[in-house]
Amino acid sequence: MSSNPQSAGQRRDSKRRVAVVWAVQTLLLFGVWMAFSGHTEIEFLLWGALAAFGGTAATHWLFAGARESRYEHAARSANAEARIALRFVPYAAWLVWQIALSNLHVAYLVLWPRAPVAPSIVEFDTSLRSESAQVLLAQSITLTPGTVTVDVSNGKFLAHCLSAKSRQGLEEGDIQRKVAWVFGESAPERVELREVTTWEEVLP
Repeated sequence: MSSNPQSAGQRRDSKRRVAVVWAVQTLLLFGVWMAFSGHTEIEFLLWGALAAFGGTAATHWLFAGARESRYEHAARSANAEARIALRFVPYAAWLVWQIALSNLHVAYLVLWPRAPVAPSIVEFDTSLRSESAQVLLAQSITLTPGTVTVDVSNGKFLAHCLSAKSRQGLEEGDIQRKVAWVFGESAPERVELREVTTWEEVLP
C-alpha cells in the first residue's frame, strides 16, 4: 500500500519545525551560558554546547504532553518558527533597554526617601492566545524591575506593581504589543487594569 503523499509532507514539515525549535532553543541557552561564563576556551565551549542541548532535551522530555487546553496551538511551519526567532532578537534588545530604565526607576524609589512608592496588585486580560506568547509576556513582566507576574490563568494575568509608574507601564501595553509582534498575534491598543484588593477577587 502506498503512503499518503500529503501525510508524508506533513510529517516532513513537522520534523523540520521540531528541528528548528530545538536549534533555536539550544542556541538561546548557549548564548545565555556564554553571557554568564565569559570563557572562550574550546573545552568550555563544548561543555556549554552540551549543557544547552541537554537543557533543551530535558525541557521537551519533562513537558511532553503537558500542554494545557486553554492555549491555542496553531501549527507553525519551519519558516514561521524562523521568523519568530529573528523577531525575538530586536525584542530582546528592547527588553534589555526597558530593564535598564526600570532599574533606574527602582533605584530612585529605594534611594529617595520621599519617592512615590505605591504598591498594588492588578489583574488584566491579554489578547495573546498561544502558550509561548503568554509565557514570554509573563517572564518579561517579571524581568522588568518594578513589576512581577504573580499568576497566569486562562489568559488572565495577575501582577504586582511597585509604583504608579510601573502600573502605567503595564497599562500602556508596550510589552504586550512587542510580544504580539514577535509571534504574529493581535495586540491591544491599551490594557485595562483591574485593581485587586482581596484574594477572594481572584480565587476560583
